[in-house]
Amino acid sequence: MSLSTVATADSRYSFPGPVAKGAQDSRRKIRAYEADTLCDKEWDAIAAGFEDVSYEQTAAYCCARWGEKKNSHLLLREGENIIAAARVLEFKIPGLGKGLAYVKFGPLWRRTNQQPDPDAYRSILAALAEEYCNKRGLLLSILPRANPEFVAHEQAMLEANGFTNRKLVDHPARYLVDLSLDEETQMASLGQSWRRNLRKSASSSLDIGFATGARAFEQFQSLHASMVTRKNAAHGDAVHLLPHLHNELPEKLAPKIVIASHEGKPVAGAVIALNGDTAYYIYGATTQAALPLRAGYALEWWMVRWMSDQGVRWYDLGGVGGNSGLIQFKTGLVGRQGRIVELPGEFIKWNHRADRIAADILFSLRACHRRITGLRLPRVWR
Repeated sequence: MSLSTVATADSRYSFPGPVAKGAQDSRRKIRAYEADTLCDKEWDAIAAGFEDVSYEQTAAYCCARWGEKKNSHLLLREGENIIAAARVLEFKIPGLGKGLAYVKFGPLWRRTNQQPDPDAYRSILAALAEEYCNKRGLLLSILPRANPEFVAHEQAMLEANGFTNRKLVDHPARYLVDLSLDEETQMASLGQSWRRNLRKSASSSLDIGFATGARAFEQFQSLHASMVTRKNAAHGDAVHLLPHLHNELPEKLAPKIVIASHEGKPVAGAVIALNGDTAYYIYGATTQAALPLRAGYALEWWMVRWMSDQGVRWYDLGGVGGNSGLIQFKTGLVGRQGRIVELPGEFIKWNHRADRIAADILFSLRACHRRITGLRLPRVWR
């Protein structure tokens, strides 16, 4: 796909979309992209209108997690209509201006209540390459979501558009529950051990429901701190961001907290987000008292049935990090009707060898940061 090089001061470019066979040039769709033109609230309001949105594609999460200076965005329009978008993180080597433009679980291209248009995906790939590879001199890296219906199509389009697959996911499996099932079918789909534990939880007299207000975040953070202490384990959970996300995100994307209580005391909790066609398990926490009560099973089942009633298509439980207990738990909940999907790894594109070398340095730093506890790294990736 060819791109024009007509630019304005606010970093806008225009280029034609692919022409349908037999169509005349005068009928070609003119698509224009703009980079870094919106405030955070405007961006998140737009992101909420996509079925493939996730927190990694919102300004509220990315700016709080990485800082505003590392955040960038690109918006693709066809006339007045927004057809695709991408939240981009820029990681540069200080003093060089070279580095990485990273799109995690994006770009967004499936508008809510509209038929998915693969041409919109191809067009925004071209726009991203023009802005971040050609103009900014960065290596562009894209990590698609693990969506059972679209990840293979996205991977094929990335490869067809000149992106190279770089396998960088240590534990690529993602566990997704099919929420389109009715209650009886969902129950039959569960693993035998999972179903047995769920039935045992029925005798525990658990009270399960949404927690609201400022107290909700305090409750969950207390549960989470108790779990971390009990397991004596380090974690990277950004639970301190929950009030911020609740206040800054559009209501439909805001995190929801579900608490399971026994005899008036919270024993288990979870944070979920309904993002487009997928609900995400964000964080979870249990106390020691939750284990004999099988509170985790009851809590998950309650959420599955509630999310199913909301018309959400998939429930993404995330990965397992090689934890055998989590593998058993999540596999049982996914059941026979759900899907275990592997993240395909990152897809990269660059223009010059120097761009690739600079990005490789950052990839190496990231790998070290993930593998070596306590390593003090330059603040080029963190």
